[in-house]
Amino acid sequence: MKTFLFYFVLIIILVASYNLESYVLEDVQIMTVTGYDYVDKDTIKGTVATPFYPQGQNVQPINVSFTATGHTVYNIRQEYQREAQKKLAAGRLRSFLMSKELAEHGVKKIIDPLSRSTFIGRDMKLAVVDGSTEKLLTADYPNAQSLSRYLSDLLEDSIIKMAPTTELHTFLAQLAGFGQDPFLPIIKKEHEHIRYMGVALFKDDKYVGELPFKDSYIFKMLHESFRHGVYEIKYKETYITIENLRSKVKYSISGSKKSPVVTISVSLKGKVQDASGLSLHTAKKVQNVEEEWKRETKKRAEKVVKKLQELNTDSLGIGERVRSHFRHFDKSSWEDRYPDIPIYIKVETEITNTGITE
Repeated sequence: MKTFLFYFVLIIILVASYNLESYVLEDVQIMTVTGYDYVDKDTIKGTVATPFYPQGQNVQPINVSFTATGHTVYNIRQEYQREAQKKLAAGRLRSFLMSKELAEHGVKKIIDPLSRSTFIGRDMKLAVVDGSTEKLLTADYPNAQSLSRYLSDLLEDSIIKMAPTTELHTFLAQLAGFGQDPFLPIIKKEHEHIRYMGVALFKDDKYVGELPFKDSYIFKMLHESFRHGVYEIKYKETYITIENLRSKVKYSISGSKKSPVVTISVSLKGKVQDASGLSLHTAKKVQNVEEEWKRETKKRAEKVVKKLQELNTDSLGIGERVRSHFRHFDKSSWEDRYPDIPIYIKVETEITNTGITE
């Protein structure tokens, strides 16, 4: 009897919740993507995209956008509402964009409201736009059924294979914590497409530089372990494409509190996908390719680390790793010391599944 009552009550709750959600969706316009551009030191411009569903059966949603200027995010949202046919709701906001120019002036003004909102999921994706977010969000993309889906697929599925994942909760933690500066993917509208361009690097809440697309994969390799993507290396007179089967990274701290030494050890395992006619049917030839892969990866990784230190942005979280290694670590002087601490790169490579014969 108790079991029957439990399931009876559960069914009633589910049916009631379903009806409530249907009612809500009929009376609101769901904001799915929003972006902000810099106007001046006191003013920002916001653009929001929302799908509008015309009446009828099996109809496709129409991408509708609203643009307004104001001093705060909430002020701009009120301005949106003056033009919207229905109440605007942020419950399904999946992508949050900011122009590079706005990021150069600092993003706390637009990020803080997100940290206090109970309607926005912490897994929402953020990105920096090279150019105008308004132009990106109001353009037509013939090959995309929905702008929201296009952006979410790009940020959630495609880019994570080429750069570290960055969600709202990660960005907020990096802003608030010690020893790691934030970073975000950079996207750009090019003709009828939106393209991933690289990694935007921040010092605190301000954009200070970027890593181009070709270096973002190396940055991901130094930041986290992962299993997808491809490497391309030049060997002799040809180019070889290597599929990443496994990439592992480990940080080791030595030295003293005042003079720490950081070693980043990377282990790569891959499979040759394309060697442009190059024969790899002996163990010696495979070993030569492994050595070239190791040499080129180490060189590119050292270049990325050097750039991060020159910009004085700790995007790899080295400060937090050093702090956790030494007791009574002096955090106050870290920013002055970080650009000059020795950071060494070690790389090991292994190529499998080449069909070699001894």
